[in-house]
Amino acid sequence: MSRWDSSNYEGFDEEEESRLLKKFYDYAEIEKKESERRRFLEVSDKKRPSIWGNRFVVSAIIQSSIITGLTVSLILMQVMFSDISIIQFLSLSLDGPAKWFFFGYFMYITLVVAIAITAMFYNHLESNLDRPIRGAKNYLVWIHLIGTNVGGAATTILLIITGFVGAGFTNSISGVIDMQETIIEAVKMPIMSFAVLFAAGIICGGIAYIGTYLNTKRGPKLDKIKFEDAKYDRL
Repeated sequence: MSRWDSSNYEGFDEEEESRLLKKFYDYAEIEKKESERRRFLEVSDKKRPSIWGNRFVVSAIIQSSIITGLTVSLILMQVMFSDISIIQFLSLSLDGPAKWFFFGYFMYITLVVAIAITAMFYNHLESNLDRPIRGAKNYLVWIHLIGTNVGGAATTILLIITGFVGAGFTNSISGVIDMQETIIEAVKMPIMSFAVLFAAGIICGGIAYIGTYLNTKRGPKLDKIKFEDAKYDRL
């Protein structure tokens, strides 16, 4: 006999029904949160690492080691030639090639930071959004990696060397007078070539990233999560 029969209906408490329904919904919400917690731990433990993110992280570590080595070399040179203040010498020559030294040095530091940030972008794209880079886009990202680490680094290093030598610091040591004009003429084409490679890398990387980001195909993991969310929404 149903609880809606006249004999039972009079004794039925609507407040009791509301309380039972509330307990049911509370239980369903607890189950949903527990399932989401287990799913989060499972995804965190088994999350696919970002291939390109790791590569750019390694390259950022290498580039930071190089700029650190250059800085230590300058300090050692200052110690060896204590009678000459390198920074003061370069500051007095800012109207000439010395400005290339400071520009190249600070651009190298900016390059290291940019590579590290790029690694974060690729990690977000491949791991968090689950949109791996596939097909021809891999070649574009390879150009991006080579362009930034070879083209960008070589451009800034050549600027540093040119500014350092062109300012005349090496003249006071070696006694060679014509070294400024020689070094400036020698590095013009290499700097331009490496700068073009650097620009091409940034353009190719941007095309690959945007193309992958706009791709609507998701990984199977995200599809499974969406299906489970839809299942709980029907409760």
